[in-house]
Amino acid sequence: MKVDVSTSKSEIFLNPDSVNEKLKKAAALLKELYRDEDGNKVLGWLHAEAAAVQLDRIKAKAEEVRQRAEVFVLVGVGGSNQAARAVIEALGKEDGPRILYMGNTLSPHYINQMMGQLKDKSVYINVVAKNFETLEPGSHFRILRNYMEETYSREEMADRVILTGTNGSKSEEIAKENGYTFFTFPEAIGGRYSAFSPVGLFPMAVAGLDIDKYLKGVSLAEAYCMEHADRNPAVQYAAVRNLLYENNYNIEVLTAFEPQYTYFSKWWIQLFGESEGKNKMGIFPSAAIYSEDLHSLGQYMQDGRRNLLETFIKIKNTNASVIVKEDRSFGDGFDYLENMDFAAINKAAEKATIEAHCKGGVPCIEFEADEISEETFGSLYYIFMLSCAISGLLMGVNPFDQEGVEEYKRSMFKDLGKN
Repeated sequence: MKVDVSTSKSEIFLNPDSVNEKLKKAAALLKELYRDEDGNKVLGWLHAEAAAVQLDRIKAKAEEVRQRAEVFVLVGVGGSNQAARAVIEALGKEDGPRILYMGNTLSPHYINQMMGQLKDKSVYINVVAKNFETLEPGSHFRILRNYMEETYSREEMADRVILTGTNGSKSEEIAKENGYTFFTFPEAIGGRYSAFSPVGLFPMAVAGLDIDKYLKGVSLAEAYCMEHADRNPAVQYAAVRNLLYENNYNIEVLTAFEPQYTYFSKWWIQLFGESEGKNKMGIFPSAAIYSEDLHSLGQYMQDGRRNLLETFIKIKNTNASVIVKEDRSFGDGFDYLENMDFAAINKAAEKATIEAHCKGGVPCIEFEADEISEETFGSLYYIFMLSCAISGLLMGVNPFDQEGVEEYKRSMFKDLGKN
C-alpha cells in the first residue's frame, strides 16, 4: 500500500496508556465491521469487489462517451458526485469531453452558466440519485431533459442519458421507460460511501482515468487493513482523533500543500460531517489548502484557540518540477532560491508548518502518499471511509445515517408545496 500515517505529533498531547486503550477499542470495532453480515445494508462499500459492479458495462459506455461527447454533465449532489469530482479535478485527462457538474446547487445563476456551455455541443449526461428524491439533481435533470428533448431525437437521447440509481427505484423506472442506460447504485451503500461503486467509477472512466488502478489502490488498502487489523492507518487515525476529541479538540482541519486535493477535502468534509455530527456531538470538519491558506488561516492555526487538530495529506513525489533560475541583475531579493526546485520549496514550507503548528499546541496527524495517482486516491478513500465508520462507532453515533439532513428536507419540501 502506498499510503501511510504518522500520529506521533498528536500522541505527544495524549496519555500513552489512553492511546493504547483507544487503539485496542478501534481495532476491535474494525474486526466487528469485517465480521458483520450487514443486516442493516450499510456496509456494501467495505469490500471493493462487491461495490465495483458492472465494470465491463461501465468501461464500454465510458469509451462511447469519450468518443462522441464534447460535454459530459455529471448530475448529483454530495456523495453522488464528490468522490468522482475529486479524482477528476486532480487527474482528469485533457483528451476527453469537458466535464460539467450540475445537480449540486439551487442557484439560478449557476444553472444558467452551465446550460450556456451546452449550446451546439455534443452532450451526454449522467444523473446520479440513489432513490431519485433529492431536489437538486431531480430538478436539474428536468432542465437538462427539456434542453435535450429540443436538441435530440428520442433515440439519440436514449444513448446520451445515463442514470445511476438503486434497483427498483424511480430512476430505474425512468430508464426503462425511455431506454436510457442504467447503472446500479448498490442498495447497501450510502452516498458518501459510494466511491468504489458505479457512482464514482463511471464518471472517472469518462474522464479517462484508469479505474483498474484506482480499484487496485482500494483493494491494497482493504487487504492491508484486514491483515493488520490491530494497527493500520484507519485504526490509528480513528483512535487518535477520538481521543483528541475526548480531550476537547473538537475542530479538525484537513490540509494539503497540493491544490490537487481541493475537491478531495470537500469529499472528506462531507464524509465526516455527515457521519459524526449527531446528538450534539462530533468533530467539526474543515479544510485548507496551503500555502495559500496560511496567509488567511495561518495566524489562527498558530495562535488561536487550542481546540484544533490538523490532519495533513503529504506527497512523497509530486512528479512535477519547476526550477528557479538565476537572475541576480533584477535585484528582487530572492537570490537565495537560485537553482532550487519548487518541489523542495513546497516541502520546506510543509515541514516548517507542521513543526510550527505542533509547537504552537496543535496536534498534527500526517498521512503520506507516494504520489497523486488513481491508486493512491483509491487507498485514501478506503482508509478514510473505514476510519470514519470506526470513529463514529467510538463516539457512540451511527456513522451511516443522516437524519439531520432529512429534517431540513422535510421543512423545505413543505414550503415548496410537496405532498
